[in-house]
Amino acid sequence: MPYSVFVGVALTIHILTNIDMFTKKDHIAAIHSYRMFLISIAFFYLTDIFWGVFESLKWSVPLYIDTFIYFISMGATIMFWTLFVIHYLKGNKIFSNILKWVGVSFLAAEIALLILNFFLPVLFSVDENAVYTAYEARHIMLWLQIAMYVIIAIYSMIVIIRKRQLQRRHLAIVLFSAVMIVCIAIQLGDPYIPFYSIGCLIGVAILDSFSVSDTKEKIKAELEKESSIKEEKEHELDEAITIAYKDALTNVRSRYAFVKEEVSIDERIGREEMEDFAVVVFDINGLKSVNDRFGHQKGDELIIDSANLIRNFFPEDSIYRYGGDEFVAVLEGEIVKEAQIRHNGFMKMIEQNVKKNEASISSGISFYDKENDKAFKSVFYRADKMMYDRKQYLKALR
Repeated sequence: MPYSVFVGVALTIHILTNIDMFTKKDHIAAIHSYRMFLISIAFFYLTDIFWGVFESLKWSVPLYIDTFIYFISMGATIMFWTLFVIHYLKGNKIFSNILKWVGVSFLAAEIALLILNFFLPVLFSVDENAVYTAYEARHIMLWLQIAMYVIIAIYSMIVIIRKRQLQRRHLAIVLFSAVMIVCIAIQLGDPYIPFYSIGCLIGVAILDSFSVSDTKEKIKAELEKESSIKEEKEHELDEAITIAYKDALTNVRSRYAFVKEEVSIDERIGREEMEDFAVVVFDINGLKSVNDRFGHQKGDELIIDSANLIRNFFPEDSIYRYGGDEFVAVLEGEIVKEAQIRHNGFMKMIEQNVKKNEASISSGISFYDKENDKAFKSVFYRADKMMYDRKQYLKALR
């Protein structure tokens, strides 16, 4: 039981000292690999705790199952450590790929041996009295782990030599590997003392002191930079959307915004969720003549004046510039109840403008009929037809 108590303390220290790494999520490869390495160590600690408990209680079946998982978690620790070193040191690409596949192969070999162990004990056995016996394959796997740590230590030294600069992170990799080599070598001689867990505890403390602490500020700066870039892109996107939805000349909504609104209304009609709405279609009279006689600057002024006249009667966020001389107002909500009154007032004002030879705008209004209208265009076409009828009426007033 003291075995489990010690490993339990090791797990507690492991979680408390690395809580920020467990909870923070990011897509930096080295940090992701290191987090998975820390998780695999935590899982290994758990299996080691239960191993001590089951061995003390002499529960043979749970002890066998836990030992099975124990070896898998040990293999996962090696694999994630290898991936972390590759991403962290950023050394030779070819050797990094070789090291990566060696780490993955080690875990695969561990699992294969464990499956074989069910039928032919090659790694370990647990008898009915919960007596654990280690076999030659266990010793070979531990020696292979030692070899892996030796290779990683040598790899780190090569990176140091090539870069001609001793960095703390390289030294941390070497020291961690050295600690694990010593602890695994001792574990080879006595499986009843948790030297592997001791090695993990000391090794991670070294990494945190020498390496991870040094890179936290760098990582924080990188994340802040990424966040700043993201915010800048979002701002640019918001501006682009604003430009796309606004008509540059009149500042009412654009044709693109109108199309999006039409699609939205059609979707609500299709779901039978659409409430009452009204459509008012406007057409500037005589714009082509103004352009031809006085130039497009005067024509633009007429378009702006016309948009302002429409604003006097209908909310700006309901008005769309549909074409060169055409506007549409799409009214929803409570304003639909007064849409006809507003339109009547607008028509009266236009009639006065016609008599004074000022800006003239034809218009037509139509209301959504839930029983008969299956699409927005049905309402739009009725309003458009009324607008053309109105255009003929206004011509007759001149």
